[in-house]
Amino acid sequence: MCVSSEAVTERDYILRHFEENFSSRKGQRIALYPGMYLEDILRCFDSLYQFRPVLDWESTEVPDDTDLLILAAYRGDKEQDYVRIHEACEKRNIPIFDLFGVDQTALHHELEAQTYLTIAQWKALLSGYDVISASISWTVADYNRIQKRWVPRPRFMVLYRWMLNQGKTVVFFREEEEQVQDLEPEIPQLTANLFERTGKDRGYLKLKEAYPGKKILHVGLRMVRDGVAPRDYGFDSRIIRYFSLNGVPVSKTNEHFYADREALLREIDRHEVISFDIFDTLVKRTLLHPRDVFAVTEERTGTEGFAVNRYEIQTTCPHLDLDEIYRVLQARCGYDDDTAAALKETELSVESSVILPRRAMAEMFDYAKARGKKVVLTSDMYLESGFIEALLERCGITGYDALYLSCRYRMLKHEGLYEELLKLAESGKKILHIGDNYYSDYLSAREFGLDAFYIPDCRTLAERNGYDAVLKLCGTTADRKMLGLSMAAGFDDPFGPDDDRLIADLVVSPLVLGYLQWACGELTGKAYDYFLFSSRDGRILTEAYDRLREKYGRPLPPGRYFYTSRHAAFLTIMDDIDLAFNYANLSSFEGKLPDAFRQMFGIPQDRLCAWNGETAAEYYALHEPIIREAAERFRNGYRKYVRQEGLEGKNCAFMDYVSEGSSQSMLAHHITCLLDGFYVGIPEYASRYAPNIRYYFDWNMLDYGTEMKTEVYFTSQDAAVDYIGEDGTPVFAEEKRSRKTLERIARIHGLVRECLFFYLENLYSPDDMFGREMVYELCKTVNLYNVENYYFDDMSGQEITA
Repeated sequence: MCVSSEAVTERDYILRHFEENFSSRKGQRIALYPGMYLEDILRCFDSLYQFRPVLDWESTEVPDDTDLLILAAYRGDKEQDYVRIHEACEKRNIPIFDLFGVDQTALHHELEAQTYLTIAQWKALLSGYDVISASISWTVADYNRIQKRWVPRPRFMVLYRWMLNQGKTVVFFREEEEQVQDLEPEIPQLTANLFERTGKDRGYLKLKEAYPGKKILHVGLRMVRDGVAPRDYGFDSRIIRYFSLNGVPVSKTNEHFYADREALLREIDRHEVISFDIFDTLVKRTLLHPRDVFAVTEERTGTEGFAVNRYEIQTTCPHLDLDEIYRVLQARCGYDDDTAAALKETELSVESSVILPRRAMAEMFDYAKARGKKVVLTSDMYLESGFIEALLERCGITGYDALYLSCRYRMLKHEGLYEELLKLAESGKKILHIGDNYYSDYLSAREFGLDAFYIPDCRTLAERNGYDAVLKLCGTTADRKMLGLSMAAGFDDPFGPDDDRLIADLVVSPLVLGYLQWACGELTGKAYDYFLFSSRDGRILTEAYDRLREKYGRPLPPGRYFYTSRHAAFLTIMDDIDLAFNYANLSSFEGKLPDAFRQMFGIPQDRLCAWNGETAAEYYALHEPIIREAAERFRNGYRKYVRQEGLEGKNCAFMDYVSEGSSQSMLAHHITCLLDGFYVGIPEYASRYAPNIRYYFDWNMLDYGTEMKTEVYFTSQDAAVDYIGEDGTPVFAEEKRSRKTLERIARIHGLVRECLFFYLENLYSPDDMFGREMVYELCKTVNLYNVENYYFDDMSGQEITA
C-alpha cells in the first residue's frame, strides 16, 4: 500500500482507509488489540463489524472465538509482546493484520526468512533503491562500553562510503541525542539527513513526505520497529542478520577443540588465491596478549604508564602506522625525542624477540605455494612492511606474492581492506582467507564475499581445551609472559594435541621456573655455600638455575647436581635399628624378609640367613654384624663423595621434588655437610612440622596423585642411585622404566630446555614471580593428557602406580 503525500497524521490515514482495507472481513469475529486508535475505530466502525476489543494494554492473550486479530498498536518497545501474540495466533491459525491492512503473518514469515548478506550482496540489493534509511542503534553504530560512546560499525561504513559514491540518499533514524554527538565527527552528512523516532509513526511518515515517489529501503535490527513498521508507509525493509560460527570446520574428537587439517587442505586445493593472516596464524607471539609487548617494553625501560597509553592509542587510532603512533604518544605523554626513540627501539626489539613461526601453519603456507596458488598475506598491523618482511624471513616464510597491511591502506580488514583482495578475483578466481580471529578473519571475510577458514590461535585453543581456569588466575606481567610462552609452545599446532609438548610446555616448564623463582627468593641473603639439586629430579633444574643465577642480579649460591636417593641415604644409617625401621618399608615385603634384606640392606644372597618365621627385628639381629660393617663402608663412600665435591662442612640448600625429607634427614646423621630443604611439593604423609624444610607448594596445594604423575616427567633419564661406592663414585640401580618411557622423557626434557632457555633469553626480568596458584593449576592439567602413571620407588625397587 502507499501513503498519500497529503496525509497529515497517521490517525487520519487509518480512519480514511480502514473500511477499504477490511470491508471483506465484515461478519467475522475480529479481536481488536488495544492501541491509541482503538476508541476511534470502535466509534466509527463498531456498527459494521463484530469487534471483540481487548482493553488490557498489557495483555498478550488472544480472545476465544476469534477469526481475525487486528493490532491497533504494536510499535512500542515491547517487541516480545508482538512475538507472543504472533505465536499464539500461529498455533490457532488466526490471521493477524495491523490497522494499515498489512498482513502481519505473511510479513512476519518474510522478515524471519531474510538471511545474512555479504557486503557484495548488500551492494547488489541497495543498488535498486533511491533512498536508504538506517536505524543508528546497532545498525549504523554500536555502543562501546569501554569508551562509553557510540561508534560506527565498520561494516556499515564500508557500505556508506559506497552508497555516497553511487549517489544514493542515506538518512538516519536516531533514538538518543548522544548518538548524534558521538557519531557526527565520523559520519559525513549525518545531521543533514537525520530523522527522529518521534510520534506513533516513529518518523516514517515524515520520511515519506520528504522523498515522495522515491523507492525507499529501511534497514535495522528490530523486527517490529525496523521490519514491520516501515511497510505501513510503502517502504521495503531489511532486518540485519549477524553471521555465526556455525559451519566452521573444527575437530572435537575426544572433547578436544582443534581445526580440521584435512578440511583446510581441501579448501586450499579448490581456491586459486590464498590469503593468510600473519600474527597468531603464520607466526605467533610468545606472550599472552599482543599488548603485553607494551608491558614488557615498559618493564625494560622503566617508563611508568607507557603500556596503558600505548595500548589506548593503538585501540583508538587503529589506522596509524608506528611512526604516527609515537607522534601521538609524544604529544600525549610529553616524551622528548630521545625518550620516544628509545621506547620505539625497545618495542621493536621486544616484538622481534617474541615472534616464532607457527610450524603447522608454515607448512600450509608452503603447501599452497607448492600447489601453484597465488599466496598473499593480509594483516591489521601498524608495523611497517620492511620490519614485518624481516620477521617473516627469519621465520622461514618467504615467496609470497603480495603483502596487504592495514596501516598502508588506512583501513582494517573489516573496514574494507578485504575489498583490495577482491581485486585479485579476476576471471572468476576464488579467494580463500585463513586466519585466527573469528571476527576479523572469518566473519568479516565472509561479509565481503571471500571464502574463509578459521584457525584458532594458541590462547583460544588453550581456553577450549581445559585451560580456562588457569587463564583466570593469570594477573601479572610475569604470569602473562610465562603463560603466553607456554601456550604458544604447547598449542603451536592448531590441528591436534601433542601430549608430550603440552606436558613439557604447560606443566614441567612453568613448574621449573616457578619453583626456581621461589627458591631464589628464599636463598637471597642467606649464607649458603651451594644449592644442591638431588638426583634424579634435580637434573632438569641444574642448568636452568645456572642461567638464572647469571641474570638474577643478586648473590646466589652456586648450583650443584648431587647424587643421592632414599636407598643410598638409607644405607648410611641402616646400622641404627630405630632409624632403619623408621625409614624401611618392610610392610611391602610381608612374608619375604630375605628379599627385603637383600634389596634394602644390600646383604648378598650368600650371606643371608634362612628365614624361619622370625620377626623383622629378630631377623635384623641375626644380620646386625653384617649390617654394621656394610653401613660403615657406605658411609665412608658417601663421605668421600662429599669431600670430592668440595661439600664437606659446607652449608647447603637442598632441592628435592616431593619428599618429607627422608634423604636429607638420613644424610644429616653421618655426612658432614649441613642441609636445609627447599622442596617442590608435600607428600600426603609428610609431617607439618618437619625441621629445616620449606615447600613451594604448601599444605593448601596438596594433590599427591597429580604430584606423582608430574614427577614421572620431572625425573631424568638417569637410573636411580643404588649407593655410593667406596671410591666415592655413584653406583646406579637397574633401570626399571621401559625404553619407550625413557625416550618420551628425553623428548619432554628437550622441549622443556627449549622453553626455559627461550624465556630466560627473551622474556626474563629479575623481578618476575609467577603466581603459585596459577602454576599449581597448570600442574593439575597433567591429568588431561596421556601420561605414564607410575614412578619408581628406589627403596623397594618397585614401580608404584599413582
